[in-house]
Amino acid sequence: MTVFTEGRHAAEFILSEANGQRSRANGVVVSGQDLAAGQLVELDGTGKLTAFTALEDTSGALITEAIGILLSPVDASPTGADADVPAAYIARDAEVNVNLLTFPPESSAGGEQAAGIASLASLGIIAR
Repeated sequence: MTVFTEGRHAAEFILSEANGQRSRANGVVVSGQDLAAGQLVELDGTGKLTAFTALEDTSGALITEAIGILLSPVDASPTGADADVPAAYIARDAEVNVNLLTFPPESSAGGEQAAGIASLASLGIIAR
């Protein structure tokens, strides 16, 4: 018997969000990224979306905060000037299932997931 593995669905991680489209925003995923639904994102130096890294400075503060969570998978892995891909993301005022989010891998120092959750909380996005 063939076994099928179903991937994550678009917006599957959302438990609740603000009325209308107030929780959502649009952006552009920078070329070279292949991101899953539920991926925490940050802005790169050009103002485009990229995977959240949770990098910290020497004092332990995040260098770049997460700005939201991708609603659906985005494959911007091709390179070149036209490879950037538009995307929608949760940017504010929502409750999400923490088990369905994609965080950066934990380093030996740890704390990447906790930093992501705290970063989201500052946007009014509560991870449960």
